[in-house]
Amino acid sequence: MKNVGIICEYNPLHGGHKYMFSRLREMGAEKFICLMSGNAVQRGDFAIMPKNLRAVSASSEGADIVFELPFPYSMGSAEFFASAGVDILARLGVDTIAFGSESGDIELLRELALKAEEYKPSEDKSIGTAADYFASLGNLKSNDILGIEYLKAGKKFAPEMNFVTVKREGAGYHEDAENGAYPSATEIRRAILAGNIEDYSEAQLPEGAKCAIREAVEEGQIALMKKVESAILYFWRTADAKNVSVCAECGGGVAERLSAAAKSAGSLEEMFELAATKRYTDARFRRAVIFGMMGVTLADLKRRVPYVNFLCAHTIPALKFLSEVRDINVISKPSRIPEDEDSQRQAELCLKFDALYTLAMNYASDVGFFYRQRPHIIKNDNNF
Repeated sequence: MKNVGIICEYNPLHGGHKYMFSRLREMGAEKFICLMSGNAVQRGDFAIMPKNLRAVSASSEGADIVFELPFPYSMGSAEFFASAGVDILARLGVDTIAFGSESGDIELLRELALKAEEYKPSEDKSIGTAADYFASLGNLKSNDILGIEYLKAGKKFAPEMNFVTVKREGAGYHEDAENGAYPSATEIRRAILAGNIEDYSEAQLPEGAKCAIREAVEEGQIALMKKVESAILYFWRTADAKNVSVCAECGGGVAERLSAAAKSAGSLEEMFELAATKRYTDARFRRAVIFGMMGVTLADLKRRVPYVNFLCAHTIPALKFLSEVRDINVISKPSRIPEDEDSQRQAELCLKFDALYTLAMNYASDVGFFYRQRPHIIKNDNNF
């Protein structure tokens, strides 16, 4: 476990994430290479604060180097999110991929991954493929499902990769922490909006995370999808549903439902409520809303990630690790993005999404604000 890769969102980082770093250190991990979602997150939402601040908080609390899992992969369903993540980490040169899970049982997850590979869709047309798939695996929670997808992707992209899991501690995804337990990211996001982050102990919300949150608040960089709901509603009210249906997640009547709902909805949440159906998950509708607006296709999600942005690192580990990277382009500034078609398409989609994300912050920034960000180097190398 020399170079341990972690696919993450840190939206935001909290005590449970820092606990994972410490457990992995106990298990023999030497260096943590984090692949963190950019400004778009997997459940079809905007990150609560920008990627650069979240990356700094990760580096200050345990990550040795942080790369970006770019849009649209970072907003993809579990399969695409996991496939892109595992493939990138393998090409970066990690020897082990670690992830948190509710079960904490890697052998159980391996068995379920094999079962998932044999899955055949139900003939019951009243339920969606995703819902049918999850039901076939049993009563699993979100991180176990992601773990299964990591293992499936490992078999495809990195058959020699080692996988380990750390049992999640504290509150679940939508739950509140009790009796000093680690809070969920959902709970922390609510606390950010309520201005209550100082109520959490260092163990629950580490100082590095608090510093990043304070800076985001002070700089007006707290981002909410609701702040651009007028733009979203306008797009879907005027969109040609037939044309948009070719976009990822928009097929099977999803684009038509969203378009019809937008025409009478007065808010984003009302649009989702009107469009809702048992056939598809809420996350699918949320991803479809953004993918339709951005013109993301299935081919975009299936395309191998051509490059990754280097976001943040400790000086010594960064230099050592980056000198060993061989199989994927690592970018530190826009001028170094390759000219090939795949790289230019990725840059186009990232810039297009950020054009919307920058409007969702308290103080709207120009379109290229994140495009111009440079990697942040933390020069405190006392641990190495």
